[in-house]
Amino acid sequence: MIKIYDGMLLYHGSYTDIPDINLEKCMKGLDFGKGFYLTSSCEQAYSYVPLSVKKARRLQIIAKNFAIEEGKVSVYKFHYDPNLLAHCFQDANAEWLHFVSANRDNTLFPKLLKKYSTADIIAGKIADDQTARILQQYINAFFGIPGSPEADSEAIKKLIPNRLKDQFCFRTEEAIKNLEFIGSECYGDIKL
Repeated sequence: MIKIYDGMLLYHGSYTDIPDINLEKCMKGLDFGKGFYLTSSCEQAYSYVPLSVKKARRLQIIAKNFAIEEGKVSVYKFHYDPNLLAHCFQDANAEWLHFVSANRDNTLFPKLLKKYSTADIIAGKIADDQTARILQQYINAFFGIPGSPEADSEAIKKLIPNRLKDQFCFRTEEAIKNLEFIGSECYGDIKL
C-alpha cells in the first residue's frame, strides 16, 4: 500500500545533493507533473543516480569527466501537516494510466489534470525507463484510442509485470516545507 506518513524517510538520487529544494528547477512532463520526486526505496533512488549524472553531463550542468561515483542519494524526513492535500494512486490502474499520460501529453484527459491540480503531493507507481516505452505507445494510440477499455487494458497488462515501485511528487511550496533534509551519501560509498 502506498501512503505517506509522519516521520517517513524518502530518497532522491541525483548528480548532487539537494538540501534546498527549488521547484522552479523541476521539469514538466513527468508522471505526476512538475514537482520534486522522491521514493521510499533507497535502492530505487540509488539506481537513478547514473541516469541523472549522464543527463547532467549531456546538458553541460557538470563536467564531462564527472564520475558517477560522485553522484548523491539524499535522504529527507517527511513531517505530516493536515493542511496538505495528498493523493496516493494505489495501483497501476486506468485512472493512474490516464493521469500519467495526461502529464506527458496535456491534450489527453484534461478533466483528470484539473481533478488533481490542487494536490500538494501525489504518490503512486513509477513509470521508469522500462515502462516509459509502453506509456509512449499508449499515448500514441498503439493499443487503440487512449482511454478506451481495450487500450487501457492492454497498456496496464504490459505495465504490471514490470513490478512498478513508488514515487512521491511534492508539487507545491507548502509540501516542500514539510521535508527535512537529513543528509546525503555518495553513490560510490553506498553498499546495497
